[in-house]
Amino acid sequence: MITVEKATRVAATADRLWHLLSSREGQCRLERGIVASIEFEGDGVGMVRHMRLEGHPPEIIVRERLDHCDPVAREMRLSIVDTGDIVPFACHSGHARVIPAGPAASILYLRTSFVPVDMEDEAARAIAERNHDMLIANVRAALAEPA
Repeated sequence: MITVEKATRVAATADRLWHLLSSREGQCRLERGIVASIEFEGDGVGMVRHMRLEGHPPEIIVRERLDHCDPVAREMRLSIVDTGDIVPFACHSGHARVIPAGPAASILYLRTSFVPVDMEDEAARAIAERNHDMLIANVRAALAEPA
């Protein structure tokens, strides 16, 4: 199993960052450039995101389920339940947590775990690291917009 972790400090309150990560509008904003569109099925734990990935035919859909969401601890876990036959990872799990860092900043912690399918570990790790970097860039861009 490969685990990729990244943490970064952002100039936003933990509540603002958590809202961006946990709201449907925020999730759509944060996935720009990674997915072409997201549709949501259900609410709360058990909710499934249907994602069409950028650069792929529209009929290819990756499905990801919200397995855990704790607004008090500001953390969530998601897992891919259908790879769309394009995500080369088995048993994919993602974890995000927002940690307060004083009154005007917070730390975004991301962890992704998976087993590569028919590819070398380092190539798979590079995909996950690139996805973390894109998400963090989207967080920074969204937080730069007026609240």
